[in-house]
Amino acid sequence: MVGMVLLCVVLADVFIVFAFLRLQRRQTDSQEVVRELTEERGLLSELRAQIRAELQATQNQVRTLRDQVQLLATEAEQEVRQGVSEITKEVDVIIANISQKLDSPMRALNEKQHFIAQLSKDAHKERELLARVVARAENAAKLLNAGDSWEDIVEQLEVRRYADIRALLARGIQPERIASDLGVSAQEVRLVAGTP
Repeated sequence: MVGMVLLCVVLADVFIVFAFLRLQRRQTDSQEVVRELTEERGLLSELRAQIRAELQATQNQVRTLRDQVQLLATEAEQEVRQGVSEITKEVDVIIANISQKLDSPMRALNEKQHFIAQLSKDAHKERELLARVVARAENAAKLLNAGDSWEDIVEQLEVRRYADIRALLARGIQPERIASDLGVSAQEVRLVAGTP
């Protein structure tokens, strides 16, 4: 029994020595890690100081450049304003000269265009009236060739003449003009129009 206890004590001593050696090795490893971390921290501090110095220098350069750019921008803005003002004056003078040179020919051209448009409109109306007269004449010739009685022919011609008068009135043509174009009295046109 004592041998067992002694064996347990010896094993416990071996275990304690083994644990002590292992702890000592871990402590050595930890000291090495702490030393490396301390060196890394020193390097980081130096790097931080260097970056701060570079940032400060860069900020100073940026401020200097900003001031120079503002000065140049102010000068450029003043030059642009003066240039725009001068160009605007010159353009106004050129436009005034061109307007004076083109104004009277353009006015004359506009008047001619208006006259031609009115002439074309009148010619169109005259052509329509002529087409109506030709149609009426052809219709009268057909009626005469058809051999109807004289009263029927006159009645059909009057019906057609009244239809023509109403069509021309609907277009807005003056009664006097209709009377002269169709060869009827102005009173007859007014009667068809329903005006006294």
